Amino acid sequence: MYLMFLAILLVFVLVPPIDALIEKKKPKEKDVVFTEKMRCKRYVQSMAFLWGAGITIFITCFVAGKSPEVIGIRPIRFHYNIWFTVITLVVCGVAAAYFLYILIVSLTSTKYREEAKKQIAASGGIDMVIPRTKKEKLVFSFVALSAGICEEMIYRGCFMFFLHAVFPGIPVYLIVLIPSVLFGTAHFYQGVQGVIHTGITGAALMCLFLVSDSLIPGMALHFFMDFSSTFLLSEE
Repeated sequence: MYLMFLAILLVFVLVPPIDALIEKKKPKEKDVVFTEKMRCKRYVQSMAFLWGAGITIFITCFVAGKSPEVIGIRPIRFHYNIWFTVITLVVCGVAAAYFLYILIVSLTSTKYREEAKKQIAASGGIDMVIPRTKKEKLVFSFVALSAGICEEMIYRGCFMFFLHAVFPGIPVYLIVLIPSVLFGTAHFYQGVQGVIHTGITGAALMCLFLVSDSLIPGMALHFFMDFSSTFLLSEE
């Protein structure tokens, strides 16, 4: 079981940044236009990659005679230090409020969507990711759901289980730090700023997992964070 989880972790730690490096080294045509077909194909590939790992995790638990509870699929139970719990819940609550604001302003402000379009075009890496058409937005919503569920199982649930199993007594700060750094590097395609932001997000989600003893709150927050990007751009 440990070896299978290690294999899954290695795939998710190594494949995304390597794929991003390969894409960067490919010769780019000037003024390349990403089509709906290209974006939807990428979305489907992402979902297949995520659910492939998610299903493998469940199969591994079944074969090993373990309940999915070992990776955090269990009821919420607050049992951590009160201050750590309060600070984590406040930070995650503020994050949820911020992404709710992003979602609302994206739906209501044409000016905001135009500014977002300029920033996304300048970023390069995420231009291929953010949806534009009605079909893209629909498929992207399922990508957000897939990432919310599967990435939490991988980067929080599997990592927590593996680190505790291999390094009993490992300090909490390392349990938060190690997966968060790797979670950030997995989003290398978003550039250095994206890696940093994603790493910080990963740290907050791991803290939420620690204080709630469940992946469910993190899955919900992760999904909402990703879903808030669905309407960043006006529909084409």
